[in-house]
Amino acid sequence: MPTLHRLSNMSIRVNVPDHLPPHVHVVMSDRRDALVDLATLAVTSRTLRTSDIADAMAWIDANLAYCVQAFKENNP
Repeated sequence: MPTLHRLSNMSIRVNVPDHLPPHVHVVMSDRRDALVDLATLAVTSRTLRTSDIADAMAWIDANLAYCVQAFKENNP
């Protein structure tokens, strides 16, 4: 599972192999996680709110092309 970026209490990762649509996972240090759809930036999680991962969302938005490329390279 390649890590694209680390923040103080979370990391942004791509799972290998993974399903479509292209997305990344935001994983907290306590292992709670969220899936972020790269086309819509919609967050899917049973344990986290979008506000809990605001720093990750800002990074994903600023690095969207890189995230999409990483997903495609790791999930051909």
